[in-house]
Amino acid sequence: MAVNLINKLRNELTDDVIGRIATFLGETPVNTQSAIGYAVPATVGMLAQRAQTAQGAADVFGMLQRGGFDGSSESLGSLFRTGTPAPDRIKNGASLASSIFGTRQTGLIDLIASRTGVGPQSATSLLGLIAPFVMNMIGREASAAGGLNAPSIARLLGDQLGFVRTLAPAGLASLLGIRGPEEPEPVYETVHEPARSYAPITEPARAYDRGGGLGWLKWAIPLLLLGLVVWGLSAMRHREPAREADAARGSVPVGTAGRPVVLVRERLSCGQDLEVAPDGVEKKLIAFIDDTSRPADRETWFTFDRLEFESNAPNLTPGSEAQIRNIAAILRCYPNVNMKFGGYTDNTGDRAANQQLSQARAEDARQAVISQGIDQSRVEAEGYGPDHPVASNDTDEGRQQNRRIDVRVTKK
Repeated sequence: MAVNLINKLRNELTDDVIGRIATFLGETPVNTQSAIGYAVPATVGMLAQRAQTAQGAADVFGMLQRGGFDGSSESLGSLFRTGTPAPDRIKNGASLASSIFGTRQTGLIDLIASRTGVGPQSATSLLGLIAPFVMNMIGREASAAGGLNAPSIARLLGDQLGFVRTLAPAGLASLLGIRGPEEPEPVYETVHEPARSYAPITEPARAYDRGGGLGWLKWAIPLLLLGLVVWGLSAMRHREPAREADAARGSVPVGTAGRPVVLVRERLSCGQDLEVAPDGVEKKLIAFIDDTSRPADRETWFTFDRLEFESNAPNLTPGSEAQIRNIAAILRCYPNVNMKFGGYTDNTGDRAANQQLSQARAEDARQAVISQGIDQSRVEAEGYGPDHPVASNDTDEGRQQNRRIDVRVTKK
C-alpha cells in the first residue's frame, strides 16, 4: 500500500506545534493551520513532480544527501519545543524552499497569503520551515522502503501525485504545474432542442414551369426561410436564460444525483462566506450547530450532497473539493465542534467488500478535511456498509441514495 506523505506529515503537526509556529510567525493559529494546508501538499507535490524523470529523482536524491535528510533529523515539533529555531536553520530552510519551487515560489506565496489570511512574509517563512520537515520525512520513508537512493525516491514520490491531486486545495496543483487531471471542466446545464422533422424537398428533373420560373418553389422557399427564423428565435429563448444564470454564478456544480446545483451565499458567524446549496448539508450543519436547544447526539446525521467518488474506488473526485473546503471552514469557525463521517453502500455485492469500501470512502473524506488544516482529533470516520439504508435497494434510484457519506456533530 502506497505511503501517503501528506497525511503522515499532517499527523505530526499537532495543535501544540501549530500554535508554536503561529507564535513564531506572528499569525493566528487558525490562519497558520490553513496555510500549512497549502504548504505541505505544495512541497510534496513539487518534489513528486520533479522526481517523475530519472534525472529529477537523482536531483532530489542529491538534495537529500547535501542536506543530511536521511530521516534522523529532529521533527518540526522537536525543533520548536526547544524555543525559536536558530537563524541558520531558518536561512537554510528558505534556501531549500527556493531550490524546490524555483520561479513558482512567488505565485505560491501569493496564493497562500490570499487564501489563508497570513502575510506574504509569513507564507515565505512557513515554506522555509516546512521544506526541511518534508525532506526529512522523504528520507525516512525512502530508507525504510528500500534504501535511500534515487530509485526508491522515485517510487515513493511517484505515488504522491495522486494524493496531491486529491488532497491539495483547489488551484494548487495547476499553479505548481503538476501534470494530470486536477479539476473537471465546469459543467453547465445544457438545453437540448428536440430534433425537428422537415419534409424533404424533391425536385423532379427539369420540372420548371413553362415560363422558366421556379414554380412551386416560389412559395416553398419563403416558407422554409420563415420556419428557420422561427426555430432560431425559439432556440435563443430556450438557451439565453441558461447563459445568464451561468454567467451570474460561474460554473454550475453537479450534485450526487447528477443534477446541476444552484449555489447561494451563506455567511458563518465568524464572518466567512460560503457558497452552498439552498438545502445542502452545510446549511443544515450550521443551523444545527447554532441551535443551542439541540445538543450533539448519536442519531442526527446529515447527508453530503456534493461528494463524488471514483467508480468502485475510495478516492474523492476533484469536484468534491468545494464541499470539503466548506466543511473545513465550518470547523475552523466553530473550534469547539467535532464531527464524524459515516460511509454507506447499497446491499448489492459482497457485504464485507461493501463495508470495507464504505470505511475507505469515509476515511478519504476525513483525510480531505484534515488536509485543509483541521486537527485530526476533531474528525472521525466509520464505514457501515449496507446498514442503515435511507431508501429501498429494490430500485436504481434507491440504491444510489444509499451509496452516500453522512456526517454528524459529535461535540458542540
